[in-house]
Amino acid sequence: MAKVASLLVPTAGAKLLSAFQTAKLADDWKKSLGIDISSELRDIEQISLYRCEASHLDFFLPPSAAGSGELYLHLQQFDWFYMRDKWEFDQALRDLKGSRRILEVGSGPGFFVERVLNECPGSLIKGLEVNAAAFREAFRKNLPVEQMDLQEVVTKGETFDTVCSFQVLEHVHRPRELLEAMIQVLGPGGVLILSVPNRESFLGRQYNLLDMPPHHMTRWSREVFEYLPRLFPLKLLRLRLEPLASYHIPGYVEAYGQYWRAKLPLLHRYLSEGRLRRIAGFLHYTGFYHLLRGQSLYGAFKRL
Repeated sequence: MAKVASLLVPTAGAKLLSAFQTAKLADDWKKSLGIDISSELRDIEQISLYRCEASHLDFFLPPSAAGSGELYLHLQQFDWFYMRDKWEFDQALRDLKGSRRILEVGSGPGFFVERVLNECPGSLIKGLEVNAAAFREAFRKNLPVEQMDLQEVVTKGETFDTVCSFQVLEHVHRPRELLEAMIQVLGPGGVLILSVPNRESFLGRQYNLLDMPPHHMTRWSREVFEYLPRLFPLKLLRLRLEPLASYHIPGYVEAYGQYWRAKLPLLHRYLSEGRLRRIAGFLHYTGFYHLLRGQSLYGAFKRL
């Protein structure tokens, strides 16, 4: 059997972690989210999860399992899909000081663009969004968001002081190419800001449909971010881990409930749904959840 190559490190191989039958995935999506993904997966019978042996990036194959615009049109109907306020937005605004020209890759309906316009006087920001429905919403609000691919910006030779990308990398099946393009449009000494779901958070403790194809194609961790300067002309400036958000408490508790019930079946009777709800209520009432690790990983890099 031919060795599978890493999607991030061209010279590295990858090891198989697990495999998923697409028939079950499609059934689970239909039951849990009410979305029929059978057309997204086309003739694919099995999706495999691999880990890069060098960077430890997790990625799914085949690449054709990546979701289409039609999938995201369905997902946009949920109010949690595009959120106006995100923890990583606050982190990025702290790191934008001194940035005159800013590019956001994957702007959605333009929530971060709006914040920069309101909170960073003197800065010029441009957003890119390929999703037609999200772009139309940004256009309706007269925001500086364009419906174009990043490669078009590369071709034009534009450069920026800061390039931001929030919750985008995990959706693409060619992450190296996207990172290279973002670095290309950074001026000397420019800052690259990335945020992604953290594989080492509660997301990694559960069977999470949204963290799998056709929605997510890669899974990232602190270790992967720390490896990026070995691949690209970057210096890691800072890494931050999101504290648990109040709206993620039920998911956090359910994730660890699933994990420990599977690991120690004797705990099943003690981790009933009712008891998990009481634990979630305790975390919320006491504020203890602020001390726990949330969903996202944030990294700021300087271009060398």
